[in-house]
Amino acid sequence: MKKILIAAILVAGALWIGWAARGAAGKSSDALMRADEAFAKSTAEKGLEGWLSWFAPEARIFPAGENVIEGLPAIKAHYAKTGFDPKPLAWKPVHADLAASEDLGYTYGYATWPDKDDKGNKVMRGSKYLTIWKKQADGSWKVAADLGNSAPLSRP
Repeated sequence: MKKILIAAILVAGALWIGWAARGAAGKSSDALMRADEAFAKSTAEKGLEGWLSWFAPEARIFPAGENVIEGLPAIKAHYAKTGFDPKPLAWKPVHADLAASEDLGYTYGYATWPDKDDKGNKVMRGSKYLTIWKKQADGSWKVAADLGNSAPLSRP
């Protein structure tokens, strides 16, 4: 009977540790979702300045048809050259996941923005995105890599 009690205690302890770890990871994933939502809000309010404030110094972007652009100074120069204005972008993350180390994670979701078609008519465009996040020394989350491409406005 004593062996069964010890085994039951060990199993219960292992289950509790697993449950606690899942709960902590879920809370951290929630923090990542909130960071992505704050990133969107900051961009909507401050445009490029708000957008860039969320990028880590060593961040990377993946513009279509171009090489990877590495580092915040190069990213700023690229956006200045292209005239990129993220302010009209509206996005919402739909999922976040976190590495077991809890210092690296990703979010993905969908975005829309107003544009004009070939005839000059106003249209809405859609895209999907993947953002890799890295926890900074101060505990904040910053964008380590960001990429997106077109998607239909109607999504699953």
